Amino acid sequence: MMKNLTEVTTETRNYFADTFTVYYLEPTFKDKLTTARKFQNCINYYLKYKKVEKWPLDYYSRNQTEEERKIILRKYWLKYFSFLLDEQQNIQNINQWIQEEKPIKIGENLGFIRMAFTRIMMEAFNEKRAENLKQKKE
Repeated sequence: MMKNLTEVTTETRNYFADTFTVYYLEPTFKDKLTTARKFQNCINYYLKYKKVEKWPLDYYSRNQTEEERKIILRKYWLKYFSFLLDEQQNIQNINQWIQEEKPIKIGENLGFIRMAFTRIMMEAFNEKRAENLKQKKE
């Protein structure tokens, strides 16, 4: 059964957040230029810019089950990065991958990851620019 690819569902949000978890927490450190490493650096820059006190690793505990960790990190990613779900193309891609039952792993969905870090950086730069303009007016 074909579902509406433009609808943001719980499954869409979960897949989105789980993709962030995989690319942020499981990068390969052998090559510092990998997409996953660049993504992690981008996330760190954005969180530092937003002055977020708790970072994803702060929510990662050995005392948690895998499911508990997944739920906590999903909430975290959606809290800070749900603006990426405002773009129809992202929603369609994610829903298409869900339909195709594509696994989330490093090396997959590279276009989405690259777009995400471009959009995240643009968001930070635009906010910084707006702050600078506001300060100049004062």
